[in-house]
Amino acid sequence: MRRSHLTAGLLLLAVVLWMVSPYFGSGAAEDRAGGTTATTAAGGVAERPRMRVRVRDSIARPVARELVLYGHTEADRRVELAAEIEGRILALPVAKGDTVREGEIVAVIDPRDRAAWVREAEALVRQRERDYEAARRLGAKGFQSENRVAAALALLEEARARLERARFELSRTEIRAPFAGILERREVEVGDYVKPGDPIGVIVDLDPLLVVADLPEARLAGVRPGLPGRARLGDGPPLAGRLRYMAREADVATRTFRLEFAVPNPGLAFAAGRSADLYLELEPVPAHEIASSTLTLADDGRLGVFVVEAENRVRFLPVTIVRSAGGRLWVTGLPERARIVTTGQGFLTEGEIVEPAVEPPATVAGPAS
Repeated sequence: MRRSHLTAGLLLLAVVLWMVSPYFGSGAAEDRAGGTTATTAAGGVAERPRMRVRVRDSIARPVARELVLYGHTEADRRVELAAEIEGRILALPVAKGDTVREGEIVAVIDPRDRAAWVREAEALVRQRERDYEAARRLGAKGFQSENRVAAALALLEEARARLERARFELSRTEIRAPFAGILERREVEVGDYVKPGDPIGVIVDLDPLLVVADLPEARLAGVRPGLPGRARLGDGPPLAGRLRYMAREADVATRTFRLEFAVPNPGLAFAAGRSADLYLELEPVPAHEIASSTLTLADDGRLGVFVVEAENRVRFLPVTIVRSAGGRLWVTGLPERARIVTTGQGFLTEGEIVEPAVEPPATVAGPAS
């Protein structure tokens, strides 16, 4: 009985050894044959096959940069007219929305009391002039003291000051436009009684029309007054103009700088308060043209491309987009000549050796303006 159990155990061990023998045998055979792609003859890890990538040889060319901002239109000038004297509105020669010439009368305050004050002050001046002249002559002959002469002169100066004030108030009965423009608002009607500081109306000057935008501090480089560009209001035509003003102090809350882009508006066809896109033409810079699909996002969030350098090693270089048009990008941050990876860049690592396939040169069109 014991012998039969021993015999059965030996047979089972023999079957197990026979079943696992191919694994041990094949490994040994392969080692004898020189190794696999996973092991070398020396027992180390073998290099993986080089990755094949498509590349394009690129040369940087001057590209006119374009800065795109979003803003709104404003009047070139805007003034709120206010009464400087009190009185009743006698006439309003200009209707709301009408154009006005520089110096044109917009409103009239009843001048009758002021006209009477001027006549009264003029008469008083004439009287004081006679009094002073008589005192001066008597003083010269010794019949009048110097104090009396001085008092007569003081009364004359007081009368002249009163006349000047009366004439000033009479002139302020006519409220005139300080510049040519449009009477945008009218705050009074005929018969209203106004006091100094009460609003009369608002005049705006829309020629030129201003396109106002806020420039982030990160995009200050190359922006200066005098730059040419164009503005677009809605789906309207592009309007050519120039950058007239750039703030030298940033807004405390937004850290942006105010820009004013002037657009001719001789027919006053364009209104203030509209949304507008602003395109500023910056100085040209050397840039490479690439397809948008060439870009790669690094682990740290930087946008860039892979380039192939000496010994076919790849390197990631961050880039800055300076212009885009028709699905093409123009970027800076690369050397003047660069071999840019166009296909396969999503699987590359820094310093990896690749097998590049160079794309044939293609005719490159310049960016649309």
